[in-house]
Parts: sequence; structure tokens; C-alpha cells
Amino acid sequence: MYKITATIEKEGGTPTNWTRYSKSKLTKSEYEKMLSGKKEAGVSREQKVKLINFNCEKLQSSRIALYSN
Repeated sequence: MYKITATIEKEGGTPTNWTRYSKSKLTKSEYEKMLSGKKEAGVSREQKVKLINFNCEKLQSSRIALYSN
């Protein structure tokens, strides 16, 4: 299991601290794509998200039990 932390910056918004736990390891650009808004009908562009201070760490097995319940 991986613990991913970052600060999300979105145009027109306040930076937000973000934490996610994942079974698979993804790259910073893969998470930015996942978090960016989808295009909507009548909207000319999608809203891009930038991740600052991106960190992905593998958790030790003793810490995984705390998050899997």
C-alpha cells in the first residue's frame, strides 16, 4: 500500500493539502490527470490541477493494517 500526499493547486482556488492511500503506485502526472476536471458540454476547456510537494511512499506492513480497516 502507498500513501500519497501533495498540495493541490487549482486555478481560482485555495491550495489544499491532499492525502490518498492506494494499492498501486502512480506517478505525479497520472494523479494530476485523475484529479483534473472532465470536459463538460458548453465548457471550452477542462480545469487543470497541479500537485505541489508530491510524495508517494510505500507503507510498511505494520502501518497498512491501520488503514485497511
